[in-house]
Amino acid sequence: MTTLRAVCFDLDGTLIDSDESIVASFFYACDKLGIPRPDRKAIIGSIGYLLEDQIAQLTDYDPHKFATVYREYYGRVCCELTQLMPGAREILATLRAAGFLLGFATSKRRYYAEQILQRLGILDFFEARVGGEDVEKPKPDPEPLIKVADILGVSLNEMLLVGDTRFDVLAARNAGMKCLCVTLGYEDRSVLDSLQPEGIFDSLEAVGAYIMARWGTARVKPSTCGDKAHA
Repeated sequence: MTTLRAVCFDLDGTLIDSDESIVASFFYACDKLGIPRPDRKAIIGSIGYLLEDQIAQLTDYDPHKFATVYREYYGRVCCELTQLMPGAREILATLRAAGFLLGFATSKRRYYAEQILQRLGILDFFEARVGGEDVEKPKPDPEPLIKVADILGVSLNEMLLVGDTRFDVLAARNAGMKCLCVTLGYEDRSVLDSLQPEGIFDSLEAVGAYIMARWGTARVKPSTCGDKAHA
């Protein structure tokens, strides 16, 4: 059995609850631009797509102009309105203590992700940080995961992804790696079931227990990623 050396996490819907910051920013942009607000449920259901793709789904306004106004507000409220998912800090601490290398891959801009995670007190757990601006093709393309593995200095079959949506399952499959899903986020359980990831769990505590039970004997030397770690 291949040794597991690293774990990559999705952020929205997996480690962090971004609902309020994203909805508030959509509403702000719509009000400022004088266009109808999308339904709250529709906004939440579109989380996981790149922002411009979300906008195209939810409005008829120019996605790039809308995104400029959205980000103007999001940058002011994202830290205040984003919360940790239950068990997020604990799973990161457990995996780090066991010697696993940790990274994240998100469609969110890395600048915002790092601000949010710093405020929530978990940024320093991650030696690889990949945001939407760091790749040409977001999940479900494997590029974000390939980049995380490269930064951490591991092969793809030595890393698994923890996520919450079809984008995560498909990106992991396209990268040839395992994916564990949590039902905390933005995908119906039935969709996750149909995609058959390595496992589906109702809590991050259960994900951590599964990883530790199966691969917890991992012993990894400290990372020598250097300047690449925050690329």
